[in-house]
Amino acid sequence: MELSLPENALDRINKRITMSSMCAWLNMTATLEDDQLRFHLGFGEAHIGNPIIRAIHGGVVSTFLETASYLETFARLPDTARIQTTSVHTSYLRSTKAIDMHASVTIHRLGRRFGFLEATCWQTDSATPVAFAETGIRIMRSGE
Repeated sequence: MELSLPENALDRINKRITMSSMCAWLNMTATLEDDQLRFHLGFGEAHIGNPIIRAIHGGVVSTFLETASYLETFARLPDTARIQTTSVHTSYLRSTKAIDMHASVTIHRLGRRFGFLEATCWQTDSATPVAFAETGIRIMRSGE
């Protein structure tokens, strides 16, 4: 059961982002483009993992993708539902650069108790992703 994106989804996500110190550290924002949520990581020097090649740390990339999946799920569920990430598997496709990153999320299944999503991130061209993550999310609806 895939739930459509509610009208107030972006407002809910932005409120959640402002409440999160991790999202603040990631300099994370969300936008709505062509009826699809897009997530953005604003590059910061603290994100560098390898100072020699100036690549963003893999943990930063994985956290960004996990958070994007979490927020995508959060936006589609009622306010009374609680969610928790249960698994994340990140595949790194190429080295990153010291620039902003973007992500989109594909929902493979959003059921009553679990959601399965795939987040993909890129830097300059969406056709050239730098990583993707498969994420499992536990959904706890009110009354369960």
